[in-house]
Amino acid sequence: MPDRDRGRLRLVASALRLVTISVAFGLLSGAVSVITGLQDHSLGVFAIGLGVLADVTGSAILIWRFRAERQRPVMPETAEVRAAIVVAVALVVVSAVLVDESAAALARGSRPGNSIVALAAAGVSLVVLAPLAYAKRRLGRRMDSRALQGDGALSGIGAATSLFALAALALYDTLGWWWADRVAALVVAFIAAAEAWHTAPKRWQRRGRRGPGVPASRQPLVRVVRFMPRRR
Repeated sequence: MPDRDRGRLRLVASALRLVTISVAFGLLSGAVSVITGLQDHSLGVFAIGLGVLADVTGSAILIWRFRAERQRPVMPETAEVRAAIVVAVALVVVSAVLVDESAAALARGSRPGNSIVALAAAGVSLVVLAPLAYAKRRLGRRMDSRALQGDGALSGIGAATSLFALAALALYDTLGWWWADRVAALVVAFIAAAEAWHTAPKRWQRRGRRGPGVPASRQPLVRVVRFMPRRR
């Protein structure tokens, strides 16, 4: 196996480790944050859980994407495009839900809670998701994977939401700024929408134009051979 292929396989193995950690952490942390945020009326904590569960969705599809490349290294493009679409959709869903919930909370004037569980969930998510986001974005650039970079954005949104939630809860306790939690969620929604646009594939793969596994430079030769009359 050429050195280049071995290096690529090492990158794929690293990507698989990162997304597997995201799924394992996100299933527990995301569920706790969503439930706690709804019970305490804290949109910041709810946004953490929503972002983490979206990150689980993106990471899960990336496990499939990188396993597909490990099994068939010569044809990773289809898996990459599909994974990027799923990650972009997850980002859009996060953005839409946060905008809707934030607008409704601002209109009602509801106050967020400040339970110990909410603060703990925000703190743990910040500590875990920040390095995960950095590692995914960095590795995604090295691998030229928009899907992995987008998943890194999902992890980064979870980390940023955790920081915003902690800051908003502190402002509510000290200054009584109940709206800070809602505004923080709107900021995260805007970031999620921008990252969805960046993650979405810019060109769609067209099927039927090329034979499977045949380079574009050899396509004219393939068509000529295919349509040459057979000798009897």
